[in-house]
Amino acid sequence: MRIVDWLHAGLGGAIVGAGAMLLVAVFVTGMGGGFFTLPLVLLFVLGGAVVGGVVQGAVVAASGQAARAVVAPSGRTTPYTPTFSHIESMQVRGDLDGAERAWEEACAAHPGQALVWVKCADFHLRLRGDAHAARLRYQHVRDLAHASDDLVRYASQKLIDLHLGPLADEGRALVELRRLIDRFPGTREADDARAVLARLKAARNMG
Repeated sequence: MRIVDWLHAGLGGAIVGAGAMLLVAVFVTGMGGGFFTLPLVLLFVLGGAVVGGVVQGAVVAASGQAARAVVAPSGRTTPYTPTFSHIESMQVRGDLDGAERAWEEACAAHPGQALVWVKCADFHLRLRGDAHAARLRYQHVRDLAHASDDLVRYASQKLIDLHLGPLADEGRALVELRRLIDRFPGTREADDARAVLARLKAARNMG
C-alpha cells in the first residue's frame, strides 16, 4: 500500500492523535505529574493514535458518501430533473418540427420524469393544437408511480379540460373527475372537480 493510501486509511489521524497525547503527557509531567511512567506514556500515546485513526477514517468515509450522493445519487435522494432550454429555444424560433422531435426524444430518454412529459404535452396542446397527442402524454403523467402530486393534479385537470373541450367526451370527463376526487380528497382541485361533476350531472338530468 502506498503512503498516500495509509494516510487516507487513517494513518494521518493516528499520527496527529499520538503526537497530541505525547504533548499532553510531556506537559503534565513538566507541571509535576510524576505519575506518568514510560509504560503509561506509551499507552497514552497508543490510545491517542487509535482514536485519531478512527476519527479520520470516519470523516473520510462520510465525505466519500456525500460525494457519491452528489455525483451518482441513489434512489433515496432527490432525482435530477433535466432542463430543456434548447428545445424551448426551438419553439421561440418557430422550429416546431424540430421541437416536436426533440420533445419526443426527451420523453423516450426520461420515461419516469413527469415534468418532461408535462412539457411535451403542453407543447402538443398549445403549439401544435393536437389534443389527442396531449391527452396521451397527460395520461402518462397521471399514471406515473413517482410523479409529484402537483404534476398529477395538473395533468388530471388538463385531461378533464380536454375531454370537456376539444375531445368532446363527457363520459371520460366524468371518469377523470371522479378519479381526481378519489385520489386527492380535501384539496382545492377535488372541490372544484366535485362542483363540475355536480353541474354535469344536473345538466344530464335536465336533459
